[in-house]
Amino acid sequence: MVFAESPLKDVYRRVVWGPYRELLGRAPAGAELRLNRRLGAVVARLSKGKRAQLVTNLRRAFPDRDDLDELAAEAFCTHFADQYISWSFARIARGEGGPYLRIEGHHLLDRALQGGRGAVLLHPHMGVPQLPLCVLGARNYRVNQIGGGGVEGPISAEGARVTALRHQLEQDIPAKIWDGKSFIRPVLRALTQGELVLSAMDGTGGGKELGRRVTREVLGQRMRLPVGALWLALRGGAPILPMVTYKNPGPGPLYVTEIHEALPLRRELPLDEALEHGADLSARWLDLWLREHPGDWHFWDEFEPGRFLEGDPA
Repeated sequence: MVFAESPLKDVYRRVVWGPYRELLGRAPAGAELRLNRRLGAVVARLSKGKRAQLVTNLRRAFPDRDDLDELAAEAFCTHFADQYISWSFARIARGEGGPYLRIEGHHLLDRALQGGRGAVLLHPHMGVPQLPLCVLGARNYRVNQIGGGGVEGPISAEGARVTALRHQLEQDIPAKIWDGKSFIRPVLRALTQGELVLSAMDGTGGGKELGRRVTREVLGQRMRLPVGALWLALRGGAPILPMVTYKNPGPGPLYVTEIHEALPLRRELPLDEALEHGADLSARWLDLWLREHPGDWHFWDEFEPGRFLEGDPA
């Protein structure tokens, strides 16, 4: 979710990244996620224009639902929990991942790694998507993430300062983060050495998309999906496992990550055909997860023609 630059936004940044962040640093582990979600709920009430945009795009996906305003508010809560998760990486890296995240499907991941190769974890931007990266790294998995993209357009000096601070805090993640715009050979090498690679199935958001895309139907719309993770798995001879993170509906940590069985890629096919088949599988998982957990997705403000969807902007 992207909010326009303004002097008011800079005042907000100074407060949130200053005294508010300092206050939350004294809270019990995991409490900051809940407090940041509450902050998102407050901003949702104040941001009528952005909330209306989300409702419009949600209606494109779910024309028969009558709870779209509530889903839009939930998306705000999700965004704010994720926006400030970098404040918690040092805590999680010290072994405090339990209050933040429960991972289901560990055995499937361990089984996939038994062949000696690494594995690709294919995930959407749902829940707090860097949480499993940090928690798996804290549990001594050798983890890599492919990053990139970013918000297009000018940013204020205060915005640049906060962005630099966020990147600095991300260095507390016990993982390697690779720039998706750079050469991909080191990531392939990581797979041959038995390491994990996390890569997105739904794009990067913010106006800058990287790599090759194919169009598939998701939520009844023609959506452009990246195939970089599929290419890595095929070229690296590694399994690729679907993974999703969403708000926990029951007791325990606030978020849950599910790891599923490896996708049945058609490795005997020529590479382009295997990518097309893999994209079919990826689109089915994304469609399923967005229907099951719509309030956990970060990109509803970009679920429109000219951005994630085919077609000219309205």
